[in-house]
Order: sequence, then structure tokens, then C-alpha cells
Amino acid sequence: MLSRLLVQGRAVDSRNGPALELPSQVLTVEHPTERFLHTPGRNNNPFAAIAETMWVLAGRNDLSYLTAYLKRAPEYSDDNGITWRAGYGPRLRNWKGVDQVAQVRELLAASPDSRRAVISLFDPEIDFQDSKDIPCNNWLHFLVRDGRLHLNVAARSTDIWFGFSAINGFEWSVLLEMMARWLKLDVGTLTFFTSSLHLYSGYEERARAIVQGQDMLSDEIGPSAFRYDTSWEESARAHGQWMDLEQQLRSGENLEDLEIPFDDPLLVVYIRAIDVFWAFKRGAASGDLESRLAALGRGDLAFAANEFVRRARARNH
Repeated sequence: MLSRLLVQGRAVDSRNGPALELPSQVLTVEHPTERFLHTPGRNNNPFAAIAETMWVLAGRNDLSYLTAYLKRAPEYSDDNGITWRAGYGPRLRNWKGVDQVAQVRELLAASPDSRRAVISLFDPEIDFQDSKDIPCNNWLHFLVRDGRLHLNVAARSTDIWFGFSAINGFEWSVLLEMMARWLKLDVGTLTFFTSSLHLYSGYEERARAIVQGQDMLSDEIGPSAFRYDTSWEESARAHGQWMDLEQQLRSGENLEDLEIPFDDPLLVVYIRAIDVFWAFKRGAASGDLESRLAALGRGDLAFAANEFVRRARARNH
């Protein structure tokens, strides 16, 4: 994707400055459960992706939580760092009293062939205004075919650097995996229809370095073996417990001193990853950090976590 933008992208202006753009793009992720980036030089934060995804799926938009993982989050706030006005969480879980995630699950459980399993994220009543936060991802559609659940995402704008590769591909892949489990289906593809795929010019030099130095590590690493395995009926409780543990870890507790009250493989390894992040931030000794990293097992999450903590300037990322 970076290569195509650098070679084929046209220069455009935007409110955030000049960018390279490819309009009207379709991008399909064939294996969406392989969701952790570990591209050398990209310097993404895998722990922030986990934390933000769980925050979105919990229906939240408070920045007191998110800023601990994303220092730039307040830059997109209209109320001085208190909330994201157009945060996806409330729109997913409480659109004027409607839990759209629950409605999609109920609809597809009753009628698996339905083409009506739609979630809306753009609200015309409130989003035609001047704001730092207008939703970029506007529409989600779940479609069941041949025993697999597919998710299609329509976006007005896709920033490949901070949008797609940092969080959008990740968060919607997790929602897809969860919905597939609730419906007892296999995970299908994740497809993005975007009107504007772009790379801001300020990141062009770094993008070229990544493309020139890419060594295709992904072929050697493989996906994590940890899959989501909580029923819909138990999901609210388990996700709430996960958020409670995150709060305790962020407040200075160690996971080894706490009880993990759920046994879902994905939720367990994700809270263990959050434990790694906060132990690292607190300056844990090398041996202590290594034992926490070992608990992540093998696969893309473990590789991404190890790559993160070994960067020269990791605490700035």
C-alpha cells in the first residue's frame, strides 16, 4: 500500500497539509486475525492498538483512558482533551439508545443470509460541522457467505499511517473476530472501500525508508494462536472485567498480583500485553520484562511486543 501511494499517488492539499492520494480504493485483508504490524521502522504501538480497540468496543470516548496510550489523542478533541466528539465507541454501542453491535448479532443469528446487518458511524444530524473529529470510517456491513462472516468498511478518508495501519484495520478485525464467535461462524475477509487513501507528506521520507528496507518478516512469524472464545451472553461481563484490570495495571498494579477472572484466550493474552506495556513504562528489570513477554506465546503479537520494547527510543513511541 505504501509502495503504491509513493509510486502512483497524486499530490493533493488538505486541511492537514499536502498529501499523496489514491482515490476510490478497495483494500481486502484476507487474513484479518493476523493483525499486528511489525514492519521495521514503522514504530507503531501494538499495546495502544489493543487498548484503543477495547475502549471502542466498550462504547467509550473518554480521553482520560486513551491519552495514556496515545499522547496525540487530545489534538483531535473539541473539548480540551476530555472526549473525542465523534468517537466510534458510543456510536457503535449507544446510538440514541441503540446498541448496533447487539442489533447486528441478533439480526444475523435470526437470518444468516440477511444483507441488512449494517452499522452507521456518520451522523448527518451532528457531523456537518467544523470539528477536529469527524468520523473517517462511516459504515460497517457484516455479510455471511459459505459459513464465513465478512466485514466491509466504507470510509470517506483513510490515512494509511495513523488511521489504517495504526488502528482501523486492527479494531475492525477484532470486532469481526468477536462477531464471528458470537454467531459460531468462521472469520472471513475484511474489506475497506475508501474514497481517499492517502499519506501525508510529512511521513513520505519514513515511508520510502520502510519500503526500501522491508524484509518480509511476516512470512516467517505467522499469526498468534490465541482466538476470541466468549459467548455473547458472557461478553459484557468479561469485557467489563478486562477494562477493570486495565485500570488497575494503569494505576500501578502488577498482573501477577491480580486475579484474571476470565479464561478467554484472546482477552487473556491482550491483558498480558497491557501488563507488559506498563511494566516497561515503569522501568521493569530485564528479567522481569522477559518473563512477561514470554507469557505472550509465539506469533505476531509476541513479535510486535518484543520489537517495541527493544527500540532505541521506545518510550517515545
